Amino acid sequence: MINDSSLHHQADPRSTRHIVIITPYFWPTLSSSTHLMKDLAEGLVEAGWKLTVLTNGFDSSDREALDPVLLKGRIHRAWNPFLRRLGVLPKLGEYLWFMGYFLLRGLFLWKIDILFVASSPPLAGLPAALLARVKGAKLVYNLQDIFPDSAVVAGMLSPGGRPYRWLRRAEEITYRAADLVASISPSFSAYVERLVPGTQVATIPNWVDTDHIRPRDASEDPAITEFRRGGTFVVQYAGNIGFMQSLETLLEAADRLKEVRDIRFVFIGDGNAKASLQDQAHRLGLTNCEFLPLQPLEQVPSVYNACDLGVIPLKPGAAWIAVPSKTWNYLAAARPVIGCVEEGSPLALVIMESRSGSVVPPGDPERLAQVILDYRNAPGRAGLEGRQGRAYVEENLSRRTAILRYHQMFRRVLDLPPEGL
Repeated sequence: MINDSSLHHQADPRSTRHIVIITPYFWPTLSSSTHLMKDLAEGLVEAGWKLTVLTNGFDSSDREALDPVLLKGRIHRAWNPFLRRLGVLPKLGEYLWFMGYFLLRGLFLWKIDILFVASSPPLAGLPAALLARVKGAKLVYNLQDIFPDSAVVAGMLSPGGRPYRWLRRAEEITYRAADLVASISPSFSAYVERLVPGTQVATIPNWVDTDHIRPRDASEDPAITEFRRGGTFVVQYAGNIGFMQSLETLLEAADRLKEVRDIRFVFIGDGNAKASLQDQAHRLGLTNCEFLPLQPLEQVPSVYNACDLGVIPLKPGAAWIAVPSKTWNYLAAARPVIGCVEEGSPLALVIMESRSGSVVPPGDPERLAQVILDYRNAPGRAGLEGRQGRAYVEENLSRRTAILRYHQMFRRVLDLPPEGL
C-alpha cells in the first residue's frame, strides 16, 4: 500500500476521473509486466481515480478471489482462445482477438477520461486511438519497447522491407494520435521526439516493489536452496526465453566453464526459444546447466535471491529498443548483473551508474565466461555490487516514486493542477 498523503485525491466522487488501463496480461497471470500494471492500478485507486482494467483471461470465481481488494469489480477479462499458445500465428491471433475485445468492450464503458494502453501487443495503439476518439477520452500510450524494430531484432521482420515500413508507419500514427507518450527510458523518449516532432512525451522508468523483493537467504527462505540446484556459485537467467534474448551466448559461456565444477547455470522461465536452447545444451553435453519452468508470482523473491550473479543477455541491437524489467528484480534482491549489451545503451548506462555489475559485448561468450570467472574468483565483489544495486533501486526505482509520477502525469494530461508538489 502507498500511504503518501500527496496521492490521496479528495474530489467529489461524482466528479472522479475515470482511467481505463488496457493490458494483455494482469494479475494473477504470469508475465514480465504483471506486477507493474497491478501496482499502478492499486496506486491510482488509492489516489482517488476511478479505474477499469481491460485484459485477457477467464472470469471465474477462483480468479476473482485472487483480485487485489482495491480492484474488486474493476477488472474485466476476455476469454481468448489463443492465450498462452506458443508460436507466431497463435500469438498474432491472441493479439488481434484482444484488440477486438477491448475496442468493443470499451464502447460500453461509461465516460472515459483517459485510456492508458501499453505498447504490447504491437499496434494496440491504433484501436485504442479510435476508441479514445469515439469516447472523447485522452490517450496515453505506454512505450515499453520500440516496435517494429523489436521484431527485426527477434528475426521476425527484415529491416527496410515493406512490412517493416507499414508497421513503422502505424506506430507513427499512434504517436501522433496520443495526447502523451509515456516511455520507460530517456532514449525511447528521444526516439519518439525525433520520429514525430512535437509529440508530448514523459519518461517514467519501470519500477520494482522493494518491499516484496528484498535480500534474503536460505535460512529465511528454504525455496532459495531448491532454486540454486546444488550450485556453490550460481549464475542465473530468469524470465522469458524468447528470440530477443541471446541465451545461446550464455550456454556457450557455460560450455567454456564446464570444468569449473562449483559454477552452476540455472535458466528459469518459458518461451518460444526454450526447446531449441535445451537441445543446444544437450548437444554440448552440459551437465552444469539446469532448466526450470516459469515460477508462480509468489516465488519471484525466492527466484531472484537464488543466485550469486544474474545475466541479462540480449541480441545485438536489442538493448536500444527494450529495457528488461528483470534487471530491477536482481538489483532489488542485492544481486549483481552482467548485461550482455552495447556500451552506451540504456541498460548499460544503468548498470554503470548504479555500480551494480558489468557490461560485456553481446554475442561474446568468451568475454562473458571470463567475467563470470572473475566474479567467482573475487570473494566479496558480488556482495558489494549487489548492495550498491539495492541502494540504487531504493532511491530511484521504487514503486511509490513511480506511481506518484504517473498520478501527476495523468493530472497534467487532463489539465488539472498538480497535487502534493
